Amino acid sequence: MEEVLRILKENVNGYLGTVDDGKPRVRPFGFMLEDEGKLYFCTNSLKDVYRQLKYHPYIEYSVTTRDMVVLRISGEIKFCEDINIKEKVINVHEPVKKGYKSADNPIFKVFYLEHGSAIISDFSGKEPRKIVF
Repeated sequence: MEEVLRILKENVNGYLGTVDDGKPRVRPFGFMLEDEGKLYFCTNSLKDVYRQLKYHPYIEYSVTTRDMVVLRISGEIKFCEDINIKEKVINVHEPVKKGYKSADNPIFKVFYLEHGSAIISDFSGKEPRKIVF
């Protein structure tokens, strides 16, 4: 899990994949933080991605490093209304705080991937590594 966190922290912007009416949807998305083994992200309840996650709570998230190491994480997400976690998330990136103003903003939604898996691969010819968390 250490390598997964290192890659996510060094490359906070990636791509989130969801499902909408049986079709894939992918958009740029930011990783927020890790807390007690859970990987946190955020969105707002007015966006299509929120509706998609509520209906089909499975994601795949991917980032690529400058060295062309690819990390893909996937699994089931859960929404979190814990105000302490929401406070941590809103204070990670200034644009998030600017946009939502406070952790108790009703459209500010935080979700986490608690139990999932990661695949780390590169162009070295080595087999991709799978990590379950």
